[in-house]
Amino acid sequence: MSDESRPLEGRVALVTGSGRNIGRATILELAQLGAGVVVNSRSNRDEAEAVAQEVRELGANAVVAIADVADQRQVYDMVGAAISEFGRVDILVNNAGMRQAKPFIEMTVEDWRIVNGVNMDGPFYACQAVVPGMIDRGWGRIINISGLNAFTGRAEWAHVCAGKMGALGMTRALAVELAPHGILVNHIVPGAFDTSRVEGQSAPAGQASGIPVGRLGLPDEIAKTVAFLVSEGANYVTGQTIHVNGGALRG
Repeated sequence: MSDESRPLEGRVALVTGSGRNIGRATILELAQLGAGVVVNSRSNRDEAEAVAQEVRELGANAVVAIADVADQRQVYDMVGAAISEFGRVDILVNNAGMRQAKPFIEMTVEDWRIVNGVNMDGPFYACQAVVPGMIDRGWGRIINISGLNAFTGRAEWAHVCAGKMGALGMTRALAVELAPHGILVNHIVPGAFDTSRVEGQSAPAGQASGIPVGRLGLPDEIAKTVAFLVSEGANYVTGQTIHVNGGALRG
């Protein structure tokens, strides 16, 4: 590959929840563009190591970090491991999420805290861990990933929707606060995604109902949106919410 085809050469990206699906696709996309990457899984080391091996086959460097993003100490240790390996973290993608259905009248405080430990506290911990270094270097990109249900609402997902919207509020606040330091912060909202098929196949009947483009999304389509937001072409984009949902939510 030429240098022009590896625009992220020298950059380091940490993607939480990157052992599978959207996180894995994002890791591979950023590695393809030349970034060194940190593959994170809460507990499945074999899965994370498999992704790291795919990265190395692309000619990029990878390190695996097993960490529960709901645990501040584990997040700080993960970022510390990334810095020990690469010396820096330039790109943070807060992708890890927890989805757990529970009727609101049955929801306990523990249910609320467990879900939002991942969905809202996790991005907070990760941002706090990487932002000082980004400020020192005068460059950083942070992308928080949520879900369409946080915007449309969903029964039995009050805790999930609340946490994802909380992370959106943090995105907007940080975009204002960190822009003077060369750090851009944006939010991606995936719609309904099929993580079991390959491009070109049709979604199972009924699953794409209500999606104007007539199909479910693919993880690579989120990965390429991330790639745009960390590219030179997005240097004037911050504080934005980008919906990637095939038209399922319009406006």
